[in-house]
Amino acid sequence: MKWRDLVIGRGGDTLGGKLLETSFTITTAFGQPMSFKTRDIRWVHFENPPQFAADEIWAVGDDHVRGKIRGRAVRFQPDGQKPITIAYSAIHTLIVNQRFASGKSLLR
Repeated sequence: MKWRDLVIGRGGDTLGGKLLETSFTITTAFGQPMSFKTRDIRWVHFENPPQFAADEIWAVGDDHVRGKIRGRAVRFQPDGQKPITIAYSAIHTLIVNQRFASGKSLLR
């Protein structure tokens, strides 16, 4: 089975490929920075009121934290393309570690 990541843009466009970031750090409402390895994340929503008043990370262990993600952009390699940099401000959601089998996607 093939693992794949998706970038969903603010305008609804999507790119499939490989997220090249190995981790994300978010300063949570608890006031402390928390780091999550990308392999342990289901998806990331970037602040985009009114849908998302803050950045959010949903982790595999059902951790769900809100706050401010450190950084300004992600490195992403679209399928069959060279790596690119995408600003957080252009991203609605990152869906990571999505499994594709027989043309169907299944979140693990």
